[in-house]
Amino acid sequence: MTIVNRYYRSFVLIAVFIITAIALYFLDPIAQDLAYHKFSDCRAFFGIPHFMDVISNLPFLIIGFMGIRIARKAYRKETMSYFLMTFVLFVGVFLTGAGSAYYHYHPENFTLIFDRLPMTLVFTSLFGTIIYDYVDRRIGASAFYALLLTGVYSIIYWYYTEITGVGDLRLYAFIQFFPIVAVPLILIFYKNSKLYTKELIFMFIAYALAKLCEHYDAQIFKMFKVISGHTIKHLFSALAVYYIYTVYKTRTSSN
Repeated sequence: MTIVNRYYRSFVLIAVFIITAIALYFLDPIAQDLAYHKFSDCRAFFGIPHFMDVISNLPFLIIGFMGIRIARKAYRKETMSYFLMTFVLFVGVFLTGAGSAYYHYHPENFTLIFDRLPMTLVFTSLFGTIIYDYVDRRIGASAFYALLLTGVYSIIYWYYTEITGVGDLRLYAFIQFFPIVAVPLILIFYKNSKLYTKELIFMFIAYALAKLCEHYDAQIFKMFKVISGHTIKHLFSALAVYYIYTVYKTRTSSN
């Protein structure tokens, strides 16, 4: 029965992967909407345009720095694959803070690369770690390396298609959103009370709130006057990253 369940769980995850990939393949290319660069809070302070959206990236720099210190401990106590996932993830968090600040200082397609590329490092490293811890270590390590390369390529591919006039975000969308579908299935199929399911649920809630605030950027700014939805999105995203930090800190300290 255990073998049947194992193959069934693997089959479902592989099927979801294939269905998602096929669905994106048959979609028309998704160009970057230039309206994305128009944020509601354009106020400048201290000579910095879009000041609130720029400065609200500071928590990513702090958490990224703290996480890199954890990676140093993981190097001594964990496998090389786990160390690399930890190191790449928190370097990605740190660079997300710097890259997002740069992007919001001068929002355009080119500067958006410096925002999205580090986020891709975070998505792929976290997803690889979850597979590593919940499903299988070898599969998790292999998934991390494969997704990392694919994620970096997705950014290069997106920007190349933008400058050639046929912008295509489909591959980047797959890298960002497939884990959102797959991780809940993994948590359901591979239940383990000794791991960090609770923290992942809190992370998903914070991330969902971040995306909601991003969607209602202008409405929130109109309501509160002093802070926009996009600025709040950064803070909720940083909260999600903090939950990720607690996972790696607890796991590395306990081993």
